[in-house]
Amino acid sequence: MSDKNTKTFLPNLLNFKLIETLYATSNSPPREEVEDKKPCHNLKKCERPCKCHSDTTKSGVGNRGKTGAGVTGSRSGCAFDKQSDELPAGATYPGLLRYIHNAARYRLPHCFEGGCVSVKQNQKNNWILGHSLSFSSVSPGGYKLLLSYLDKKKPIGLPYFVMEAAPGGQMSCEVRMGPTQSTRATVVTQIADSEFYSFESILDAYFNSFTASVIAVNREFIALHYLQAVTEQISLGAEVVARGHSVELSSASGAARWSTEEQTVSVTLGNRGLDLCYARAIRPYLNVAAMLEVGFAIRHAVATLAYEWREEQWTVKGSIDSDGLVGATLQRALGGQRAQLACALSALLNHPNNKFRLGFGITAAIH
Repeated sequence: MSDKNTKTFLPNLLNFKLIETLYATSNSPPREEVEDKKPCHNLKKCERPCKCHSDTTKSGVGNRGKTGAGVTGSRSGCAFDKQSDELPAGATYPGLLRYIHNAARYRLPHCFEGGCVSVKQNQKNNWILGHSLSFSSVSPGGYKLLLSYLDKKKPIGLPYFVMEAAPGGQMSCEVRMGPTQSTRATVVTQIADSEFYSFESILDAYFNSFTASVIAVNREFIALHYLQAVTEQISLGAEVVARGHSVELSSASGAARWSTEEQTVSVTLGNRGLDLCYARAIRPYLNVAAMLEVGFAIRHAVATLAYEWREEQWTVKGSIDSDGLVGATLQRALGGQRAQLACALSALLNHPNNKFRLGFGITAAIH
């Protein structure tokens, strides 16, 4: 909904597994600690998208949500939700509002440029150590160190901690905790040039048939979310964003989602724009999505078509939009005895500017 995304640069490349099956009814991208009422049909075959340069996607395919109404925080990175086994008996759980469009948006390829080599080392004491070395001509590269903690003995993996540091002094840190069984608190901070560049705090509350969230970013704005499960297939919600320094950018919007086992339709409509998303599972290995974003203030609309083709050892994602951007990614599992290896290829073509970007990444998960 807001024209400015929350700034979360935490790495995704070091967190992905090798194979994934995700259907249209999923509310969020899968992850080891992902929590959702309707997860993918086989969580043992999940992976995270390879985003060697998360900042490069700002100008490429997969960065939808700036034009239309959107939902604050919905494009800030990883998605987390609540496991159904912690819900009361008979509860109808709608998920979080900021993930309402994820069934369609997760089909978009996360294109990157340059090269990236990453290694993730799983420790026995719940700690994970990662190393990343990237090269790019359009974005800052270099070496990054990632340290994360996840309590593997708990179903929801809380508390959760991840830190990324670069030799230049840049650092980002995310901490997630569960103060109570029905609440989740998240704090994300970024430090650059010896100053706090960004500070984001999120509080999520889960109830039998609805969820509520409070999102605050720096001193710029605060957003209130509410999503109610009317039936098992229909959910309705609302968002209010208040900005202190730019009152004219404050906004309000309503949201709705209709979801079945085969398809999902979600819409967000507010005073700043419209987001309309549709996702459908045509085959167990093929998913398609269509997205329309209309910005009332900027008088601009973008339509996007995307597909996702998954087999046992590889995944292909592609998309094309009305702005002339065509992108595709290929992820391939390479196997290995002591280390699981995977590679990713990315291609992005900007027809209006006649520019082409190519990326290659390789990841090793050492056990």
